[in-house]
Amino acid sequence: MSRVRHAIEVNKAPARCRRGGIWVRNWFRITAFAVGIILTAAPRLADAQDKPNTPIRIGVLALGPRYIPAWHCGQADFRPGSEEPQHDTEPSYVLGLRDQLKKLNYVEAAAGNRGGGGRSYTLTLRTGTLSQLKDYAREFVADRMDIIVGVATAAVRVAQQETQGRAIPVLMTGVSDPVKYGFVQSLARPGGNITGVSHQVVQGSGKRVELFKQMLPGLKRMLTIRQIGYAPSEKSIEEIRAAADRLRIGVVDRTIKNRQDIHEVMISLRPDSVDGIMILPDSNVIANLDLVLETSLAQRIPAFGIFDYMAGWGAIAANGPSAYQAGARLAWYIDKIGNGAKAGDLPVEPLDPSFVINLKAAQCLGIVVPLEVLSQADRIIR
Repeated sequence: MSRVRHAIEVNKAPARCRRGGIWVRNWFRITAFAVGIILTAAPRLADAQDKPNTPIRIGVLALGPRYIPAWHCGQADFRPGSEEPQHDTEPSYVLGLRDQLKKLNYVEAAAGNRGGGGRSYTLTLRTGTLSQLKDYAREFVADRMDIIVGVATAAVRVAQQETQGRAIPVLMTGVSDPVKYGFVQSLARPGGNITGVSHQVVQGSGKRVELFKQMLPGLKRMLTIRQIGYAPSEKSIEEIRAAADRLRIGVVDRTIKNRQDIHEVMISLRPDSVDGIMILPDSNVIANLDLVLETSLAQRIPAFGIFDYMAGWGAIAANGPSAYQAGARLAWYIDKIGNGAKAGDLPVEPLDPSFVINLKAAQCLGIVVPLEVLSQADRIIR
């Protein structure tokens, strides 16, 4: 066949065949483009799965920084915040997370740990005000962190908002009701990109009042400090008031906005104004707990905490989840997600409360803890 005749035969081909060829070529172009988008948008965690030497990057968000209380037992002239406070550089939840990752054969990718035999990870802790946490969360997203950990409701909310529409897993801790706050669809099947550990700190508010009364039979007036509009402390104060009414305890409720407000409440506190201080699940108060516990010891007004470390810091007791154990449990989620699991498929795990009594603080406060209360303790600090 001559070249001219061949060209004529091609031009005589049915139009639909030519259109079909164009459709096939366009289909390949569209498919290739879509695949390119998917590969570009895929989480960086997939790279870490395929390349064991690629560290899993973990970003942690928490309100703070938290200050460690100093010991001021019975110091009448003490003024809270008068000295430069010491930051809590290794919070209990971070310590628990690191310790458990080590047990799971993970090695932190730091200069001193190079050459280790386990899978590597990096951990970046960012603490600050709510506004600062929003900036940090945006940085984590821009830096393509593999996993973001939110400590307490406010930090989890920020992480949820900043990762919306992105395939970045968010692990939560310190949240009392993740379903109510819209973080997960259910505890068994979270869905979305959020899962983690649930703390029953709000639900245990009434129980803490009962234990406080057992430790202090003469408890008649109890101070509470909280932010207005912060959901966990708003719900907690309802349960506290209900329990206090049953036990005939008056609640002296003070609302605050910042550290300065807490400072003003503390410097006006005297033993003849209240018999005890009940710490609420309030992120602002917890971040400034040094003011509360230092005043408690100096003025000999016992304080009751919600996390185990609070008893270690000077509260006479604490009843609630262990921050260390919560952090340790998050390591399990990180390992599962690092091996391909989706956050929304991993059920939320409620953490059981732990009752801790600090006898050293009780001695400072001049309080003899009844034996029937000591027998209920999971741990006693002597």
